[in-house]
Formats: sequence, C-alpha cells, structure tokens
Amino acid sequence: MFRSFGGVNHPIMPLSHPNVLTFRSLLLPFDSIFALVRSLLFLLLAGVSVAQFPVPAYAAFEDGFIGARAFAMGGAYAAIGNESDGLLVNPASIANLRHNPESSQSAQQVSATTARLHVGLSDDTSITQNLVSYAYSQPTRGAIGFLWKRLDAANLYSEDYLLIGLSRSYDLGTENKRRISFGSAVKLLSWDTAPTIGADGLVVEDLRGRSRLALDIGMIFRPSPNIPIALSIQNLNTPNIASRDSFSRESLARQVMLGIGIITSNSTWGMDLVFRESEVNVKVGIESQFYEDSLTLRGGFRLENLAWGTNLTLGGGYRPFRSLRIDYGFLFPIGGIRDTSGSHRFSVVYDF
Repeated sequence: MFRSFGGVNHPIMPLSHPNVLTFRSLLLPFDSIFALVRSLLFLLLAGVSVAQFPVPAYAAFEDGFIGARAFAMGGAYAAIGNESDGLLVNPASIANLRHNPESSQSAQQVSATTARLHVGLSDDTSITQNLVSYAYSQPTRGAIGFLWKRLDAANLYSEDYLLIGLSRSYDLGTENKRRISFGSAVKLLSWDTAPTIGADGLVVEDLRGRSRLALDIGMIFRPSPNIPIALSIQNLNTPNIASRDSFSRESLARQVMLGIGIITSNSTWGMDLVFRESEVNVKVGIESQFYEDSLTLRGGFRLENLAWGTNLTLGGGYRPFRSLRIDYGFLFPIGGIRDTSGSHRFSVVYDF
C-alpha cells in the first residue's frame, strides 16, 4: 500500500505528485536560448534511450528536493548545484563548492533546512522534512560531503537518508577553460511505519522497516565556464527496500537525471530531465541576483511525466553578510493535492 507525501510516493499511501514552478520572465540572448533548447532536445533523446531498460519501481525515497534554493527553482539542480546539499541530487556538485572558480583556496559550507509540506490539509496532517549537510572542497585534491535528511508524516511514516560523497574536478586544457567533475555517494536509506492499532487497542499490524545501502554517481561537464551539462544516476544498485516481514523483493528504481544550465553574471537558468522507469519529468528553474548579490529571486516549474501534473515554485534568498544566506522556497500544486496552502521550506547556508 502506498501514499503520496510532499509530491512523492511512500510505502503507506498512492501515486506521486509533481514538484516545481515559474516565477517571472528574464531574457537571455537568443543564441543562449537556442543553445539551451538544442542541448535539451539532445538530452531528451538520449534519456529516452536510457529509459528503454526499466527497473521495477516502488514508491519510496522518490523525494529529490533538498534545500530551499533548489526547491524554489523547481528542483532543477543536477547541473547548477554548487552547494553542500547538492550531494543528494548529483554527488559531482560538491567539487564546485567555491565562490571564485579561479581560486585554488579550499572552501567549506554547512547548511540546515526545515520544511512543512502541504500545509492546511483537511485532516491537519503534519508532514515535515529536515536536512543538514556539510561539504569541504579543495580544488587540487577534491571534495567530501555529508548529508542527513528526514521525512516524517504525522509520526505514521518516516524516511531517513544518510549520505557520504566524494568528488573531484579536472581541467581539460587551459584555452577554453573546459572542466569536468566526477562524484559518487553511498547512502544509507531507512524507513519505518507506526503500528496499526485496532478498535480494541491491540496491534493489528506492525510492518518492520528496512535499512539499505544505495550508490549514486554523477558527472558535470563544462564545455564553457557558463554552460554546465550534467548526468546523475541514483540508486545504481537498485536495493531491496521491502519490509523485513516481506517475502517478496521490492527494488528501489534506478533514476537517471540529465541537466543543463546557463550561468550569466547575475542570473542562472537550469533544466533537468528525470527518467524513472516509464516516467519522464521536466524541471525548469531560474534565479537572478540584485543589489550586489545580497538579494536573490527564484522561480520554476515541473512537468510530471511530460504534463501529467504541474507544480509551480518560487522563492528568494537574502545575504545579511557575505558568508551567510537565508533562503525560502514555496511550492503550489496545480493538480493532485487540493485545499492546501502549499509547501514551505527555509534554509540557512553558511560558508567558511
């Protein structure tokens, strides 16, 4: 039995719901838009060919959302992620954890996120997420990152992610500043449910949860400094996540993400294509900086299964000083869950 929490499926409820947004129109040069569209068409064709080899899927651990920045950009983060919480989307992203791409100095970052999903449900169900991440990057030696994330649905169902990842970047010549980053992560996935209590106060059913290791790998290629292209493969080993009381295997589906971004002096565009079994999800996000990067506005959307459902997202970030940023992200479902005031996410990011 499955149920959807926060736009994703989990082992106690049915069907996933979209997650993503459009906030406002910011223009790029025509050549940049053409290059982006052309690259996305190529990625779509490549991804469809990958999707021809499906893996049995079960609706757990499908929640790919991380910090409020990615949340506000519709989850389009595979190529443009350059922060510690990007480890969950693409482990190669932590190699780009430095404020000045030309600098050879090390960088560290810690972030904390808390979220309330689908606030205002008629049954007053409280669905929360919490996340803490840390990453250290040294350009000549590589990067290491740690991440913990927990989803809790009214104390009835919970999921925990614990990740450790490694990443390293390599220069491909000096003339065009081409660069490629590789990364991998090992994650411990755990889930559990509360026992079902009958009218007589006795336990009717108590499914025992499961803990399993999963492997993620990722790559980010920069044919030019401002156009990252990414590939991320999650759950490479398709671990069995069935209850310990189950006699049948339930494999966590392998997920392939293809992403591309365009980075200018004051804005960032990102698009991801996500392939999971027979589903194809499209994520699009944008952010723009103002007032010497002290204020950031973001927006995005996601098409679930190429228009089966749509979520709109928006948000922003504020830097009270250079090393600290406070982010907020909001998601409103256009279809699926109704009578809710949306999902809200807050993050605090500190660089040192």
